[in-house]
This record gives sequence, C-alpha cells and structure tokens, in this order.
Amino acid sequence: MILEKSWGLIKTYVSNQTCTVKLLLISPGKSTSLHSHRLRDDMWIVLDDGLQVVIGDEVFEPKAGDEFVIPAGVKHRISAREVGRVLEIDFGYTMEEDICYFEPADSVEGGE
Repeated sequence: MILEKSWGLIKTYVSNQTCTVKLLLISPGKSTSLHSHRLRDDMWIVLDDGLQVVIGDEVFEPKAGDEFVIPAGVKHRISAREVGRVLEIDFGYTMEEDICYFEPADSVEGGE
C-alpha cells in the first residue's frame, strides 16, 4: 500500500495487529507532524544521512544505520534537508485513530 503525505510518501510492506513494516520517504525541506501513539511503539532505522529526528525533548542528527525506539506516548518527528528514507517498524496496533497530533507536518526551511 502507498500513502501520499504532505511531507512525502509511506510504502507499507507488512501490516497487521502486532507488527507493521513501512518505508518512509521524507521529501527535501519537509517534516512529519509532531505526534505520538497510544497503542504502539515505533522503531526507526535511518537509511540516509541528512535527516533530523526529534524524540521527546531530544534532537538527533543521525547517520545511515542509526536506530531509534520510540515508546508509546512519546512525541516524535522526522525532518529532511534532502530526500531521506527511514524504515519504520510498528509494534502494536497501527491505525490512524491511534495518532495524537501536536503540530502539523511542515517545512523545515532554515533548519528548524
């Protein structure tokens, strides 16, 4: 399944109630929404350099190969200066109704 977002693209490879595997493609200058989930943990495996990852109050400038686990209830977002790919593995219920949005997806022009 392919889902287009304002910030890029999600390709879902496996989807069920215990584990979902997706490839996130973040467009240059874009950012996902700042959000959390009530019913699932996320794992992000960064595939490209040039991304910024926010998890809670921490900001990371990861390199390709870095991995992050985001527990349920923790705010998180990804931003890209160039096209960036992230492998996302969701553990728990994956559904739009589970997402709590705090800030919309936006542009990251100027690096913020």
